[in-house]
Amino acid sequence: MEHLVFLCPATGREADSGIESEIGTLLRIRERHVRLLCPACGAWHVWPVRDAILAKDARHALATDLHIA
Repeated sequence: MEHLVFLCPATGREADSGIESEIGTLLRIRERHVRLLCPACGAWHVWPVRDAILAKDARHALATDLHIA
């Protein structure tokens, strides 16, 4: 399972969405958006799924640098 991790537009920090899915599912929904309460800044953001960084472990998301676009 992959974690969807986004970059907070306010802080630039990683924001683990808490969403886990298989890569095939993520590829099918990449044109959709998710609205989440950002753990990095506490505000609500809307992110396109295609902008997610995929990580097995969110602590290493930027090192993984796997986008699903």
